[in-house]
Amino acid sequence: MPTFRAPSDSASLFYRYYLPSTDRPHRPSPTSPSRQPLTLVFLHGWPMSSRMYDQLILPLVETHRYPVIAPDRRGFGRSDWAGPNTAPENAGEVSYDTFVSDAVALLEHVFASAAKYAHGAPGEFVFVAASMGTSESVLLRNASKGLREKCKGFVWLGPNMPYCIASEECGTATPVEVWDQLIQGFRGKGHKDFIHEAFPGNFRADLPGNEMSAVTLGFFERLVQEADPIAVERCAVILQKPMAAELKAWGKKAETEEGERVPVLVLHGDSDTGTPIEASSLLVKEILPWSVLKVYKGAGHGLYLTHDEQVIKDMLEFLEPIVAQLKQ
Repeated sequence: MPTFRAPSDSASLFYRYYLPSTDRPHRPSPTSPSRQPLTLVFLHGWPMSSRMYDQLILPLVETHRYPVIAPDRRGFGRSDWAGPNTAPENAGEVSYDTFVSDAVALLEHVFASAAKYAHGAPGEFVFVAASMGTSESVLLRNASKGLREKCKGFVWLGPNMPYCIASEECGTATPVEVWDQLIQGFRGKGHKDFIHEAFPGNFRADLPGNEMSAVTLGFFERLVQEADPIAVERCAVILQKPMAAELKAWGKKAETEEGERVPVLVLHGDSDTGTPIEASSLLVKEILPWSVLKVYKGAGHGLYLTHDEQVIKDMLEFLEPIVAQLKQ
């Protein structure tokens, strides 16, 4: 899989770029073409990597024929936290702006490279993002004219916006004390035990229908354990950025500009204790009234795993009219 050097400091950023197989793919959908005219760009949540989406990406690529781009955010998966050109006085000074700059440059690089080598360049795309990745997707679209023109929709899984931390504006969001305890848990000498004990709650494995094996839980624990420890802590602070202003500005603009009513699908578990639906998806629906909200009964923050088949079904229904319009 390829890597890309971040323009800011030459940090090595890893990404996956999958094209549907043409040589006897396994169980391709009889109703799908050899390749869909729409690319899916997956943005992962904190504190994991693009591998959190394995169970979604594989059938979407091989069965349903969607090209996929899935980067590892700086400091996670196989991406560096800092590059060789990081000035000593700026070491550790990473922000949402850094993540956005990384992703904009990476995506523009992938689009340009694919066009150069003429192997089916990705054109229009839809962001598929979970948790922290949802805020990043909005900031990405705002940051690049080229990406804004190519972006044809959003699929948000358990978004951490518009409020990730309790405040006067939203008292139902996660209290700051909980975030402090979480960060401290990752810091201590028993942080591996902390991950092991806390992680099942991400999937609400205590609820019927969300049960999973120790092997599966162990895989996701390793994704967290492999992340750079500074990246884990810094991201826990960075992702607390409120997104209400950005979403409200978008909603206001969409009142007068039809082109701003980009399709949005929001999927959220009603048992998500990490990002309560009252502080996130219900408010997103109010701010962006054209968005489609589907609530998964009994699902937690990790519905991309526990409810993977339903997520794929809802995604395909959402993508169908976008693809149909591109084919006209």
